[in-house]
Amino acid sequence: MAQGMLTPLQLSAGSALLTNQGIVGLPIELTTALDNYNNTTTITNFFAAVVYYIAQPWHTVNTLTALLSIGNNTCPALGNSIPIAYTNLTPSDISPFGFSGLIQHAGQNYLGNSDNGRFAQGFMAVQGYISTINQFINSAVNAKTYFGPTFTSMDALATNQISDMNPDFAGFGTDLARQGQLTNLANLNNYGTPGALLHQIAAVAGLQGGTLSSVNVALIGAGLTTDNIKTLLTGQDTVTPNQYNLLQRLAYTGMKTIAGADLQNILSILDVTTPNINTLADLLDQTKIFPNSYTTLQTPTPEGPVLIYGPGNSVNTNVAGNVANYLTSATGCDELSKVIPQAIAVANKAVQIAIQQITGISNTTLPALAEAVQGYTLDIWSPDSDYLADAVVSDGQTIPTYYRAQQDVLAGTNINNTAYWLPTTLCGLSTMAGLPAIQAQTSAITQEATDDYVDLASGTGPNGTITTCDVLGTAIDFNDFASRLTTATENIITLQGLGLLTALNNAYVAILLAGNDAAAVLLINDANVAIAALSADPNYATLNIAWNYIANYLNKEKGYQTTAGIDYNNLQAGEQVSIMGFVQQLAQYGTQTESCGPASFLTKIADTSIPGGQAIVGAMREAQNQQCLSAAGLGTNYIPSSTPAVTPVPAVTPIY
Repeated sequence: MAQGMLTPLQLSAGSALLTNQGIVGLPIELTTALDNYNNTTTITNFFAAVVYYIAQPWHTVNTLTALLSIGNNTCPALGNSIPIAYTNLTPSDISPFGFSGLIQHAGQNYLGNSDNGRFAQGFMAVQGYISTINQFINSAVNAKTYFGPTFTSMDALATNQISDMNPDFAGFGTDLARQGQLTNLANLNNYGTPGALLHQIAAVAGLQGGTLSSVNVALIGAGLTTDNIKTLLTGQDTVTPNQYNLLQRLAYTGMKTIAGADLQNILSILDVTTPNINTLADLLDQTKIFPNSYTTLQTPTPEGPVLIYGPGNSVNTNVAGNVANYLTSATGCDELSKVIPQAIAVANKAVQIAIQQITGISNTTLPALAEAVQGYTLDIWSPDSDYLADAVVSDGQTIPTYYRAQQDVLAGTNINNTAYWLPTTLCGLSTMAGLPAIQAQTSAITQEATDDYVDLASGTGPNGTITTCDVLGTAIDFNDFASRLTTATENIITLQGLGLLTALNNAYVAILLAGNDAAAVLLINDANVAIAALSADPNYATLNIAWNYIANYLNKEKGYQTTAGIDYNNLQAGEQVSIMGFVQQLAQYGTQTESCGPASFLTKIADTSIPGGQAIVGAMREAQNQQCLSAAGLGTNYIPSSTPAVTPVPAVTPIY
């Protein structure tokens, strides 16, 4: 059966969601706490005052704002207002009014207000925002911590450490290109050793268990036997290190005698075009194989890269001890110096360590590395940039012919006329030259940039990442507004019982008798005075703590939504495409099982009293199962095809 996109569980979930089922309302604990607060005598009087004032033909926006702001700079819980510091929040001017109305409306909006299309629009937008911003937050943290101990420069970071090995890209690239197949980059632990060079010659020449006759003769002449040569080609694991070093030392002596036509044959086999190679032993000398760039070759140290060659182009022997700290192979400078001259041994191992710092180096070749470093030049037909016929790379390699529309070349034009060809360099690495501030960085990310992302990292997830609950927490009462509202209710009841709210209640009730806007303004002022007079009472401080706690988290939610460009008051009603998109995303949400992530949030709001709500949770569990099954190499076949079934056409007997 052809595989589609939607599982049966997703289809069941979609069926409920498309009919505005499957999502529960606000948690009962929160709605109960809101009702209890709203039903206190003081807040009931406040609601009556607001309802009366709004119904009057003479009411004004400014006075309504003042009415919904009673006590906002003293004890806002007694005026059902928003603490004055939270200017990002707007009190509800539709029933239920004020701050408690804001809490209720916000939570209901997040859940779609019985419109699952609105829920899906908001939820998917929130997930997109969270995914994007968290990538920036985590990347900034990792850039600081992961690169911190190893960072040398932005040039090195941008060039995969190649600029640390050699900043002279032109010379370095040329030298690498000319080395052809001299080095097997998957065998760098033996870089610069006679044994590795002999093994590479045999491998490229396609020889099994032996080497070229000219090489064989030279090695035997240096005192090696046929068995010794086989041992060199097999590797040092077949003998002791000292025995292998002795064989390599004799081999190096023999290599110095291979010159002339025999040498040219070997260079041809290895595709080595480096000039001034006079003996086979020269291929182990960095000054010979990097003639254009050996003076700028560098090796890593804890203090940063240092030159391998010092004044007078002599080897910087001080790097020997540092190189030993990087080596994973027993064949260090001391060992190799038993085989070849010490200076050459130090340089070879220093280059080995430098090139091993390039990520993925074992997966490439020297010519490919050369092209990446300095690029390559194509002769491109100037009137038509799409025409690369018979283009030739600067070092002589041929590039495949590309398509050219014949009409683009004028009749009679001699396309071989070099006047019509322009050299164009493709690829090639770039440093941060000309960007002094970037080149001067001593860490992968500046402190200023880090601080900017610290400001963004205000969520409750790892590294301060943003979670679904940080943005939509009110919908599930993630921050336990219910207990704070309960505290506020208890304190208001206490103040009422002590007779301390009489003046405030009288002001609210009197607004019902106001015959004009001016009278209402005076009574609002009386209410503010009555609240301010309670400042010495301990209940006053407790109310403010509870109210500021709620306002703080609502303000954070609103801040995230504003940053994300999501306005929950202006989502499209009755829209169903978003519901279908949400259903398709259930598999992805199900695998995002981090604390207060999509899976956790959706599990809390799914209406599991009906099959469709259960299917929402089931579809996410199904996705988690799929992850486990895939990890075990097991497939599934539970997704029906999304294309029409093809009904076989019955055979018809032709009539003649």
